[in-house]
Amino acid sequence: MSGFLGVTTYAVGLIGLFTAFSYYGIPQLVPEPPPAEEHITGAMTTEELVAMGARIYARACALCHSGVGDRAPKLDAIGTVWRARTSDARYRGAARTLEDYLRESMLEPSAYVVSGFGKPGTNDSESPMPAAAKGAMALSANEINAVIGYLQSTAGVKVSVTLRPDPADRTDLPAPAPAPEPSTAAKAPDAVAALRKFQCDVCHALPKFPVEEGEQRPGPDLRGIWKTAGHRADGMDAKGFISESILFPNKRLAQGFEPDLMPKDYGNQMLAAELQMIVEYLAQEY
Repeated sequence: MSGFLGVTTYAVGLIGLFTAFSYYGIPQLVPEPPPAEEHITGAMTTEELVAMGARIYARACALCHSGVGDRAPKLDAIGTVWRARTSDARYRGAARTLEDYLRESMLEPSAYVVSGFGKPGTNDSESPMPAAAKGAMALSANEINAVIGYLQSTAGVKVSVTLRPDPADRTDLPAPAPAPEPSTAAKAPDAVAALRKFQCDVCHALPKFPVEEGEQRPGPDLRGIWKTAGHRADGMDAKGFISESILFPNKRLAQGFEPDLMPKDYGNQMLAAELQMIVEYLAQEY
């Protein structure tokens, strides 16, 4: 009997030790409070408009226009290069000012495609960028104005945009919190939130995410990847293939897609639980 009590006492003590360590020895993920709601109104100052545009740009544009991976041209010199682009024989737009060029580039990305950044096989005549007012970005007219104001400001050009009242516009835009380091980032609560957190829907058509008919995304369509992922690499099941594609995107390229279109550092950005949720979401049948 004493032996049984000794084993029981040891087991209970060991469980207590692990429980205490899990609570006090491992850093806990504490979600940040939700950001304060902000509104785009005609009463905003130029500084407020530019600040709003910076937040929208960070959420919707920076992933591709960061200069990493050659996904899209950097915009740091846009204040000087736009004139050369509109004078190029390949230019098919009608912009006469920087504001016009930026708006045209967001609404009709194929009006001018910077050399080397077109869709493969189009000879730089078609842009892989989705129209900013449609699809995954779906920016309102005033949100587009805010981004233009931000880009004008960073280019050292006078901000010329004004906000227009429009009943069809969205008037609110939650301000995303500054992106923290992965070790302190709040974990996405579910797969859909994780996919949006890492802007996967900007480049890919995803299961149960809205996609307009005929819309082309820069990356492969992932709505049916559960059907093929388990047959793409010998000895690798669907979850393994999807996980590898996220962590090492250049290792096995989808047919018709160039390397370096997808960030290669998701292994550093994602929490393990977020990667697992995304993989399981994409690997299941819909």
